[in-house]
Amino acid sequence: MNLTEHTVYRHEELGEVLVLGVHHIFETYDTESADGRLRSRVVRYATEWDDYGPMPTNVRTTPVEEFQTVIGDAVRTWDEAKSRTDSDV
Repeated sequence: MNLTEHTVYRHEELGEVLVLGVHHIFETYDTESADGRLRSRVVRYATEWDDYGPMPTNVRTTPVEEFQTVIGDAVRTWDEAKSRTDSDV
């Protein structure tokens, strides 16, 4: 299953979670050749958020493979710009 950032998924233990992104962690990386040895991939997600974004104290990271075993299908996409009205900005 591919994870999509800014998407709310159903988590078996935590309820709804907002995926913020998938990040690659490299052992080594050569910026000139844009090549490296990948160590792992982690998903960054929030367990609580509001119309402005994730609550900083509720942002977590988990290895992608582990995260994929405890989530279901996407519930909905989250668009920060659509979550606020013009009067809020």
